[in-house]
Amino acid sequence: MDKTAKQHALEAVTELELRFIEAVEHGRLRAELTYEQLGSYIGMSKSQISKRQDGLIKYTVREMYYIGQLFDIDPLVMAAGLGAWLNDINPAQVLHRLEALTPGEPPK
Repeated sequence: MDKTAKQHALEAVTELELRFIEAVEHGRLRAELTYEQLGSYIGMSKSQISKRQDGLIKYTVREMYYIGQLFDIDPLVMAAGLGAWLNDINPAQVLHRLEALTPGEPPK
C-alpha cells in the first residue's frame, strides 16, 4: 500500500525528532552534563528530561531553542544529525551558562 503525503510527513517529523534526541544526548555527554543539569536549564526535572530522551514525550520548539542556547548550537543544526558541531561544544562555557541562570527564571 502506498503511503499518503500525511504519512510521509509524520515519518519525517519522527525521524527529525529522533535525530534531535540523539543530538541532545551526544551534546549532553560532550558538555559533561547530567540530566538534572540539563533539566535545570530548561526548567524540568530529571524525569521529564528522561521521558523526552526516551521519546515518550516530544520536545517543544521552546525546549529545543533553550537546549540550542545552552550548547550554543542552532537546534536545527542539531536536528539535522550528528556532525562537527559536537566539537564546538565547550563544557566550560556550557557550565558558565548553567551557573549564570537564576533559579526559576527561563534562559535568556
